[in-house]
Amino acid sequence: MNIPYQVIFERSPVAKLLVDKEGIIQVANEEAGKLFGYDCSELIGNSIEMLVPEKQRANHPALVAGYTRQPVPKLMGQGRDLFGVRRDGSLVPIEVGLNPIDLGGEALFMACVIDISERKRADEKFRAVVEFAPNGILMINSDREIVLCNKQIEEIFGYSQGELHGNPIEMLVPDDFKAPHPKFVQSFFDAPETRAMGIGRELFGRHKSGKLVPVEVGLRPFFGAQGLCVICSVVDISYRREAEAEIQRKTEEIEEFSYRTSHDLRSPLKSISALAECVLADLEEGEVPQAVHGAEEIQHLSSRLLQLTEDILTLTKVDADAGELREFDFDEWQTTTQEKFRADLEEADARIEFQCFHKCPLVIQAGRLIHVVDNLIGNAIKYRNPKRKCSVWVRTFSQPGMQGSGGRFFVQVEDNGVGIPASKQPEVFRMFQRFHGNQIQGSGLGLYIVKKQIAKLDGQITFESSESGTVFTVDLPLVASEPLSNQTGR
Repeated sequence: MNIPYQVIFERSPVAKLLVDKEGIIQVANEEAGKLFGYDCSELIGNSIEMLVPEKQRANHPALVAGYTRQPVPKLMGQGRDLFGVRRDGSLVPIEVGLNPIDLGGEALFMACVIDISERKRADEKFRAVVEFAPNGILMINSDREIVLCNKQIEEIFGYSQGELHGNPIEMLVPDDFKAPHPKFVQSFFDAPETRAMGIGRELFGRHKSGKLVPVEVGLRPFFGAQGLCVICSVVDISYRREAEAEIQRKTEEIEEFSYRTSHDLRSPLKSISALAECVLADLEEGEVPQAVHGAEEIQHLSSRLLQLTEDILTLTKVDADAGELREFDFDEWQTTTQEKFRADLEEADARIEFQCFHKCPLVIQAGRLIHVVDNLIGNAIKYRNPKRKCSVWVRTFSQPGMQGSGGRFFVQVEDNGVGIPASKQPEVFRMFQRFHGNQIQGSGLGLYIVKKQIAKLDGQITFESSESGTVFTVDLPLVASEPLSNQTGR
């Protein structure tokens, strides 16, 4: 069968153009006309530049001349977007294959043009899915180069997409595993299958800062324009590690709490039981003074148990809702606090001095703050120094933030008491910590509860202590930042 090559050229489903060394179109098939919106006859005899976008036209003749000097089969536009321009001025994404042809001594080249609009649309959809995926997604080619990644990868590893593209995947691998990693990648390309990395062992990625990030990684082969690639789904599990550590900490805390609580309850109860028997025996023998002394000891131990029980109940309520946020009324608070501690102050011959230096209102869960300050004042009175008159100073300060946010509010409670021994200061906020023996009544839970209350307020507490006394400073976020002097009615 003798089929003329011209018929094959004309009926080809691929757009084809035969161009001379001057860039003039000598022959164009029907598909070329359809692709660019011309009749075939309108293309023939015109410069190939009529199909080139205006921005590239000035440089295009030089590219044609360069190709005719070294005419070899090649694919145009590798690694960059290539477009043709239609009759109506619209751009069409294309791939162009070039092949030199010697036709009767005349050097020509064949341009095969493929419309890749559908591929582009599919690629854009794919990239959109990748970009908005909740997990980190990156894709590497068989040369281990990162060819695609999303915003989540930026957040996990700290690199921008521009810093990652084109670089080897090993830049995200910990230093200890960089050397053997290319072999692992090659083994996947040799036998591509969907699988999870690091099964049965901990897996880490390397952040831009150098820190290690615990991750889970899923691998999936992908066949695309660049051939076989691998899509890596990366999940930062730092939060999970932190949650596991927090669960472990709380478990240990609960175990310690259960042990210490049972011990602190059992011991006084045994003592009360034994003392009660002694009181009964003393009464039978007519030893009334001894019985009275035993009854007083029972009363003292009962008070300790009552305090411990109240502190335990308070601790169980720390996580409960402590009321809505509202502006704290410092005038009312001062009056209430003075009244609340009146009996203790008179018994200890002590005084409380309030010094409110704050300029901004404090919006807070009032119940939590009151509990914190009450506990600190109570401790100041309880652990007073018998060698000097007990004084407690409660001060407030505020530090406005920039543009209505980021401000801080400080509440400071200072005393001139016995202080906290330096060796014990690291343990101040732990459960059941008491630093002055049993001569001063207390459960050892007070400051532990204080710290938990402050944490619920998103604040922090620090202290300084010596033989001259102790200063506790509570640092709280300032929700409202308008100065009091600028507020209506202030």
